[in-house]
Amino acid sequence: MYFKNFVVLGITHKDLDLEEREEFIKNKPISIMEKLKEEGKILGYVNLSTCLRVEFYLHLNRDYSYEDLLKEFPYRGIFLKASHEAVNYLFKVTCGFESVIKGEDQILAQTKKAINTAMEEHTSTSNLNVIFNKAIELGKKFRNKSQICHNALSLEAISLKFIKNQAPDLKNKRILLLGVGDLSQAIMNLLIKEGAENITITNRSYHRALELKDIYHAEVITFDNKVEASVESDIIISATSAPHYILKGEEVIPKLSRDKEYFFLDLAVPRDIEDSIGELNNVALYNLDDVWNIYYENLENRETLLNKYEYLIEEQITNLNKWFQFKYKKGIA
Repeated sequence: MYFKNFVVLGITHKDLDLEEREEFIKNKPISIMEKLKEEGKILGYVNLSTCLRVEFYLHLNRDYSYEDLLKEFPYRGIFLKASHEAVNYLFKVTCGFESVIKGEDQILAQTKKAINTAMEEHTSTSNLNVIFNKAIELGKKFRNKSQICHNALSLEAISLKFIKNQAPDLKNKRILLLGVGDLSQAIMNLLIKEGAENITITNRSYHRALELKDIYHAEVITFDNKVEASVESDIIISATSAPHYILKGEEVIPKLSRDKEYFFLDLAVPRDIEDSIGELNNVALYNLDDVWNIYYENLENRETLLNKYEYLIEEQITNLNKWFQFKYKKGIA
């Protein structure tokens, strides 16, 4: 094995809660790494720290043992992996196996930043650079082949899927959003990216809606006009904090046109839209439970994709081993 001196040591959300992870950071593990490097016990390190993990990927001096390294970190929840196991772990991290949302992209960007920082600060080594480059290369390949990120797992992304299933071309659709909270704004951003040009927003606080008018190039109406605006719209998305229905069947149904299709998406808890509206033949009404059903389906799909394409990790480890074998023969590594 040509990377036997490669080690990962750290903590993650799987073993320690937030307060325990904060306590570990307060003990300044980075200072310990700097000291070990100055002493020549480790040749280099890469610090991969996120809100969920604090991990150090190390190139150990061949005379420095794993046991001695662990003695420097007498804390609960510390894990250490070495050689093939360490490489396998890093590759799984970059592919998203170890993330809360499996296969997510953010960890790949964080890994790139970690190795770039290590190179800029001269804490890395040529061996670490190669291993990390192979890990990043694999992370990209894994996502490209598995298409795992196409299984949206954010509430706004799944909501957009519902909307686009009803109306693939959003450019000519009239869209009404009831409520202007974070979720509504996230959905508006996605709608605009998908080409939506006719968006109307309303909120109990009219001034709050006005603040967003120019940001989203949306028309703003008063909350009192919500029923009329719903009737005139094709897509109605509601996410308010009202404690009762804001669109009642007795008010909305008599005014709905029978000659057009309506799509209502109710993302509020408690619900904003009365069930009776969705009983009409030309109305599709979905609520938060429907969205979460899709979320869990996508979650299962991601687990399936992880298992299906896990073979890419071992392939990349083989490639990495061949690279080191070649370099050692040439006397470069």
